[in-house]
Amino acid sequence: MEQVFDIRDFRLCQRGVCNAVMDGRDVFCIMPTGGGKSLTYQLPALLQAGCTLVISPLLSLISDQVHQLHQLKIEADRIKGGIPEEYRNNIYRRLRGLVNRHLLSPDEKEIKLLYVTPELICRNASFQNILHELAAHGKIARIVIDEAHCVSEMGHDFREDYSNLKILRTQYPNVPILALSATCPPKVLAQVTKDLGLRDIRSPNPHRTLYFASPLYRKNLHYAVLPKPDEKSKAIHVMAQFIMDHHPDNSGIVYCLRRKDAEDVARELVKVSSGKIKAGYYHAKRSEAEKEMLHTQWRKGDIKVVCATIAFGLGINKADVRFVLHYSVNKKSIECYYQESGRSGRDGKNSDCILYYRPQDAMSLFSINETRKGGRENVLSMITFCEDRETCRKIQFAQYFSDSSELAWTSERDDGRECGHCDNCNRSEKEKKKEDLTQEAWKILQVVKSAGKREAPSMKQLAEGLKETVRLSIQVRRQNMLVL
Repeated sequence: MEQVFDIRDFRLCQRGVCNAVMDGRDVFCIMPTGGGKSLTYQLPALLQAGCTLVISPLLSLISDQVHQLHQLKIEADRIKGGIPEEYRNNIYRRLRGLVNRHLLSPDEKEIKLLYVTPELICRNASFQNILHELAAHGKIARIVIDEAHCVSEMGHDFREDYSNLKILRTQYPNVPILALSATCPPKVLAQVTKDLGLRDIRSPNPHRTLYFASPLYRKNLHYAVLPKPDEKSKAIHVMAQFIMDHHPDNSGIVYCLRRKDAEDVARELVKVSSGKIKAGYYHAKRSEAEKEMLHTQWRKGDIKVVCATIAFGLGINKADVRFVLHYSVNKKSIECYYQESGRSGRDGKNSDCILYYRPQDAMSLFSINETRKGGRENVLSMITFCEDRETCRKIQFAQYFSDSSELAWTSERDDGRECGHCDNCNRSEKEKKKEDLTQEAWKILQVVKSAGKREAPSMKQLAEGLKETVRLSIQVRRQNMLVL
């Protein structure tokens, strides 16, 4: 391990996962972003015969992983769309060489790690034939499914082709599977395990899937939810000031809800800072060449701040990100927010995770998630997180992930203790205010009920109706006081 990877000691649950993998068991591992998931299959791949097949959702992530392995002089390769046919056929030949050694030249080494996308697994007949041949001769050491939460519709990054990976257990029942994820709440964990054809982790069967979870809490990340100004220009100015005051020369990410916001925020950050903040934007509508160029500029430090939608997500691996700002509340879920914010501080140094929130954003989130499975519940959880001005952010995450990460949180010696450095931990008692809004809630329900009898009311109509109800309520109170 030290000789090849320059790593002296295992971190978190790496040792246990590696041992289980070497024992040929099915494994489900939840480890935080930057926790070292890759080592849990790359190290065993070098120690076992055959080729380890790694399924990953993003081409950029695949390219980064293969590049890093080549630098370590490890025999790894990738098959993805757009590669020359000659290059693809050469990989096919080398894979068949695992069964028929004469297909390889005397000095040619076997491929130890092969990275592919789920699309190739499900749609490419030629590749499927090669896998059948390798499996029949016991030459597939293991199948690794990275970002396994993408399998489930309840996951925050659901991908259609990932849901078809259930064929792997059916077609290759004797090949062990390692499922990896940084975030996997209880329902998602159960669904992914079932969809992949893995035995239940709580089954009494001695050959059940082994479950490992590392502490999700990362003490170097400092969380805060700050009020977001109503005007767009003021909100951007606040972020620009924060960056210039606290991270003038650091790399960071600003997540935005919409593509236009990403473009506007990037442009305004440069303008407001008089060019001191070097920012660019990233979203799904940009060409692959533009996205790749921006990613490269950011990695090299030519661009310091990437303003992006959720498209700038899986596979982002830069160790020295010092801050992740959310210009808007995450539109999907707390686990999605946790994973995005977790892209900061991978080198273990202190980093800021700031979410700018205003209650008005909640309604747009409800409309966006109206048709999504579990969308309403996810939005409510996210709003509860933002509105809570008392509970430590570490404890909030622990409560949300409690079932899926039971081992992760109870393994922390200070499990129930507050982090001591988030916004709520640093908030004075005077700032902590509890209000009884029961009467206001009843008034809102009465207005909605009354308006709903005619037609579906707009937010403006509801607001006006509520104002009128409150006005009449105040008027009645004053009259009662005069009578007394």
